[in-house]
Amino acid sequence: MTTRKLFWEDPYQKEFDAKVLEINGNQVVLDQTCFYAKGGGQVGDIGEINGIRVVDTIKDEEEKIFHVLEKEPNFKAGDTIHGKIAWERRYSIMKLHSAAHIVYYFMVNVYGESCKPLTSGIVDENKDRLDYSFEQPIDKEKLKIVEQKANEFIESGKEIKWWTDENDRRHWLVEGIPDMFCGGTHVKNTNEIVKVIVKRGSKPGAGKERIETLLAD
Repeated sequence: MTTRKLFWEDPYQKEFDAKVLEINGNQVVLDQTCFYAKGGGQVGDIGEINGIRVVDTIKDEEEKIFHVLEKEPNFKAGDTIHGKIAWERRYSIMKLHSAAHIVYYFMVNVYGESCKPLTSGIVDENKDRLDYSFEQPIDKEKLKIVEQKANEFIESGKEIKWWTDENDRRHWLVEGIPDMFCGGTHVKNTNEIVKVIVKRGSKPGAGKERIETLLAD
């Protein structure tokens, strides 16, 4: 039995009840969950289940979701539990993940074909990190333009949509930016992001640049 992904149905849902399907040491599998499992460049959720801290959420190659607890639980398979995600952390991730798509679009738009993404990036509650290859040294003034354009787009208050297609692939779409594949969690409107800072991160290697997106608030 697969876990129902409540975080796709409503990424704003903070608490839920679920049935325990299996327990492996300190790892718990549920019939449904609000906890996002690490993947697609987004870190896994943390929070608590029946008062026990969830320190990570991961999945295996078959997409089975495991809630990693700080200790072995005192409940058993078949029990009903109450889960609660660390909402402020998740909400920051949702804003940053949506911002990451917007910044990516304007990076390619401003720098052109000389700028190519190398990874799917990493989004946590603090920032998004994405590495690009550059044929020439990065133009710092253009990076300021990327930040300006991204913030103008964010401020315009555009609706963000997400859905699953017939091949079980998740889509992310906002007016003015082409449809992108993404299984992460996102906000409903760009104005929830408020404002971002776009800057160079530590250099990952020759011919490469690490671009970081942070929430300005």
